[in-house]
Amino acid sequence: MGSIDAPTTTENGTTQSHAAATADGDQKRLASANGAPAEMTLESEATKKRRSSVLPLEVGTRVMCRWRDGKYHPVKVIERRKMHFGGPDDYEYYVHYTEFNRRLDEWVKLEQLDLDSVETVVDEKVEDKVTSLKMTRHQKRKIDETHVEVGHEELDAASLREHEEFTKVKNIATIELGRYEIETWYFSPFPPEYNESLKLYFCEFCLNFMKRKEQLQRHMRKCDLKHPPGDEIYRSGTLSMFEVDGKKNKVYGQNLCYLAKLFLDHKTLYYDVDLFLFYVLCECDDRGCHMVGYFSKELSDMTAIKAEDILTTLQSLELIQYRKGQHVICADPKVLDRHLKAAGRGGLEVDVSKLIWTPYKEQS
Repeated sequence: MGSIDAPTTTENGTTQSHAAATADGDQKRLASANGAPAEMTLESEATKKRRSSVLPLEVGTRVMCRWRDGKYHPVKVIERRKMHFGGPDDYEYYVHYTEFNRRLDEWVKLEQLDLDSVETVVDEKVEDKVTSLKMTRHQKRKIDETHVEVGHEELDAASLREHEEFTKVKNIATIELGRYEIETWYFSPFPPEYNESLKLYFCEFCLNFMKRKEQLQRHMRKCDLKHPPGDEIYRSGTLSMFEVDGKKNKVYGQNLCYLAKLFLDHKTLYYDVDLFLFYVLCECDDRGCHMVGYFSKELSDMTAIKAEDILTTLQSLELIQYRKGQHVICADPKVLDRHLKAAGRGGLEVDVSKLIWTPYKEQS
């Protein structure tokens, strides 16, 4: 004859049948036999459900991300791309660290993101509108005056948005130049065939760039340059300055602009370098003259230091602000103090007796 299971009473006063209690016990024993407590199994299931509900992350999502310092920082997802080998939800994410300059934007993997901190994607236009309604006219003016970035002054709002959209993801992550591997800061419009190359290899003398190390090694066996292709106009100790005519060395000038754009957000890239002279500073040793920096001058405006040079210098030193359509010098004593302390002693002095240079004259 069959029997009826007697109900048992649990600690919280509820009742359950003996069969149900046995089944529950069997489930817990099974979980323990598999090496995981029942509570951990349930938690794991909850984590999986939460992950599946937020993945893949949408562009615009805000989340905490583990940076190179081992700490978590708030980021915004700028772009995403599918991983070559992975499931439908396996993406890499290009993120902007909202606390830092966008030069630190980078591609990160999913394990670097804290999915428990995911915030709902907010329509930025709506968010801006709500924020602007809460601000007074005085507050708006203050923000307009203090949030104009260096290099943005000549751009209207539409042009600025277009620039940021076009350059939001840097296409080259690192470069190899001579003995150094360098992390890049910004987007540079290299030819389309280089868009998939996360790393480029530069010849440090002629500045030709390649996709693979082997290509660079073959090139270096053939390249006969050991310094920039121009006239040496200054030498003191191990330092030399070369004047390179863009008209005579067009490819070098263009490659130099590509290289510089990786580290300058708002540099205007001129493909026609015929109208420019490039002054390249090098450190020399027995292997050749290695570039450490440069500046350029337009031939149509060879008037020594120009107003734009002074303006750019003052902006970088935070000694000038853009207010009501014009630049205003703001020499804050604390800022001046900081610059004086940082400067310390003077830098390298130019020995004018070693300068071999005459002003440029266009050849007829």
